[in-house]
Amino acid sequence: MQNSEAGRDPLLRMARRNQVQAAQREASFQAALSQAFGRMCAGYPGLDGTVVALSRRVVSLAELVDMTEPGLFLALLEGPGDAMGMVWLCPTALAALVDAQTTGQVMPPAAIDGPPRLPTRTDAALIAPMVDSFLHHAAERCADLPEGADVSGFLYGSFLDDRRPMGVVLDDLDYKVLQLRISLGQGRVTGLWTLVLPCYAPAGPAVQDENDDWENRLTGAVENSPVMLNAVLCRFKLTLKEALALTKGDVLRVPESALETLGLTALSGAAVATGRLGQARGFRAVRLTADPQVSGRGDLQSAPTLRLSKAVPLGPATSASPETKEDRSAPAFLNNASQQ
Repeated sequence: MQNSEAGRDPLLRMARRNQVQAAQREASFQAALSQAFGRMCAGYPGLDGTVVALSRRVVSLAELVDMTEPGLFLALLEGPGDAMGMVWLCPTALAALVDAQTTGQVMPPAAIDGPPRLPTRTDAALIAPMVDSFLHHAAERCADLPEGADVSGFLYGSFLDDRRPMGVVLDDLDYKVLQLRISLGQGRVTGLWTLVLPCYAPAGPAVQDENDDWENRLTGAVENSPVMLNAVLCRFKLTLKEALALTKGDVLRVPESALETLGLTALSGAAVATGRLGQARGFRAVRLTADPQVSGRGDLQSAPTLRLSKAVPLGPATSASPETKEDRSAPAFLNNASQQ
C-alpha cells in the first residue's frame, strides 16, 4: 500500500530518485578509490590491498585536530595553490604496509600490551612512495567524477611526529575527511587509511568576476572611441545629368524650416538625433530636440528639400532687372548643404 502511494506521489518519486543517484555516485567514488588503492598495492608483492568501505564527513580545523589519536601516522600533503592536506594511517595499517616492504608479506597483528609504537621518520621514508602512488592513481580514476577536483594535484609533503603543529600548519577552514577501511594481505589485516583534503570555495565567481572585468574594459574602450557625426540641413536628389550640369552661380535655396529640422547622422547615414541649428558662444551649434528611435523616425526622408535655381547669364536686358519675391528668399550655396 505504501509503495503504491509512493508511486503516485511525485515528491516521493523525486526524493527516491535523488537517493538512488546519490548512492550511485557514492558507489562510483568508492570504486575509483578502491581501484587506485589496488593499483598502488600491486607494486608491492604480498600486500594485496582493497578498500572495504568508505565514509566521509566535513569538519572544522579544531575538530580535525581532536580526531587524531596517539600512534597515528601523520603526513602532510602539498596541493595546488599552496593547499595543504593530510594522510593518516592507523598503527595496524602502518605496520602492515611496512612489513610488506621489508619482509614481502603482511604479518597478522601481534597482541601487544601497552601503547602502540610511535611512527618514525624511517616509516615515513617507506610510506611516502605509497602515498604518492595512491594519490596519482586516485586522481586518474576520479577525473570524470565530481570529486575529481578534490583529490587531484596532491603529493606527499612531510612527516609530522606530533599533532600539535596541525593547527598552525593547516589553513583555518573546513576539511573533507575520507576514511577508507582497507584490507591487506588477503584479509589478514584491516585498518584505516584516512585522506584529509581542504574545502575551498568554488572558483566560478572569481572567473565570472574576471569575465565581467574584461567586458567592462572592452565596453569602456569601445564607448571612448571617437565617432564622427554629420549635421544635415536638407537632402535632395539629382540625376547624374543634373549633377554634371551644376555650374558656378547655381543656387540651392534652403527653406527656413530646415533650421528647425536639422538631422544628426552617422557616417553610415543612420539617424542619431534631430535638432535645430543655432549659436552658442559665437560658434555654430545644434540643439538636440528628438531621438529618432523614440519618435519612430529612423531616417531623414521627411526633411525639407532644396530648390535648385540655375544661374542666369548676365546681359544688358537682365543686369538691371529687379529681384523677384522668390529671389529674396534665403540662399544657401552648394558648399553649405549635404548632398545625397
